Amino acid sequence: MLRYNVAQLLRSPVGATRTLEVKEEVFQADELEIRDLHGRVRLTKLRENVLLQGTLEGVVTLECGRCLEAYAQPLRMELELQFQPSVAILTGEVLPPPEDDTVYVIDGQHTLDLDGPVREYIFLALPMQPLCRPDCAGLCPVCGKNLNEGPCEGHDEEMDERLAILATLLSPDKSME
Repeated sequence: MLRYNVAQLLRSPVGATRTLEVKEEVFQADELEIRDLHGRVRLTKLRENVLLQGTLEGVVTLECGRCLEAYAQPLRMELELQFQPSVAILTGEVLPPPEDDTVYVIDGQHTLDLDGPVREYIFLALPMQPLCRPDCAGLCPVCGKNLNEGPCEGHDEEMDERLAILATLLSPDKSME
């Protein structure tokens, strides 16, 4: 759980900073499990809010979009977030919620919760088409064999009759006329 008490920072003057080391062996983001989530973030006291900036890295196991094999995908996330207190630190007065929906809320106990924002950044950092390697050959469309392990044996690829003429262009014995 990525939760940090920022009461001391909220009492500090504008411009005060605090650096946090983030280290989680396993971080759960819905059905994904991020291993070795680590990094450093800097909190800066603004006039009303707290600015969080930093970098987090980790590793997630994904399924390749071509061969369907599991592989380890490194993640790197550059964070820049604003947090607004829900309660005034000196008076205890309940503050109105942020007008901007990109600003997160610091709870009534002055705890900054990074679980939700980090989860969002993880999903943004995932590749659109996960590939175990750039030259992944995928699966055979006929038998389903993983072509990264070698070519298929025992069947010929059926060709659409309409495209047969194009195959003659690729034929090595066809001489250029």
